[in-house]
Amino acid sequence: MAERFGVRHASTGEIFRQAAADGSELGRTVKDYLDSGGLVPDELTSRVVEEMVVGRSDSYLLDGYPRTLRQAHDLDAMLGRRGQELDLVVCFELDDGQALRRLTGRLVCAECGENYHREFMPPQAEGVCDGCGGPLKVRSDSAEEVVRNRLAQYDEKTRPLVAYYEERGLIERVDASPAPQEVTRRTEALLSRIASR
Repeated sequence: MAERFGVRHASTGEIFRQAAADGSELGRTVKDYLDSGGLVPDELTSRVVEEMVVGRSDSYLLDGYPRTLRQAHDLDAMLGRRGQELDLVVCFELDDGQALRRLTGRLVCAECGENYHREFMPPQAEGVCDGCGGPLKVRSDSAEEVVRNRLAQYDEKTRPLVAYYEERGLIERVDASPAPQEVTRRTEALLSRIASR
């Protein structure tokens, strides 16, 4: 979507996973949170988003941020300091059983970071990245107990964001249960409507 609309894609998860792989100070700080399925503390996450995303670009798709009401308030403050505001919040809806099935099958290339799924998006050759030929590994945050913890965290900390953004008229819901191509089509239609404003 970011490529299609000419904006930056900013995934806090990818930023944190790359930092952990690099062994940077940020990576050492967030690694334990990632491995256990816990959320990186709000203050640290918001600081990273402001420094690495909001402070560097005017147009972006935030992926995985905000995840808590505190982070939503932090984002409001960041944007307010720049005279900006959110255009849209996409809420992908999926029941816990489907989420568990999807999240526990994720694989990632150890060399280039390309993502796969054992069932829904398998590589052409088992265990080998289609793009660079690197070895695929199970993501550390894809173990069943980690995913169950994340789903519990979502219910407690992230679900309240739906009402927060709904009250502001910013939420658009997308049923995430169909095939990825259909979810992509629906999401692209939403973003096209925003881009044409």
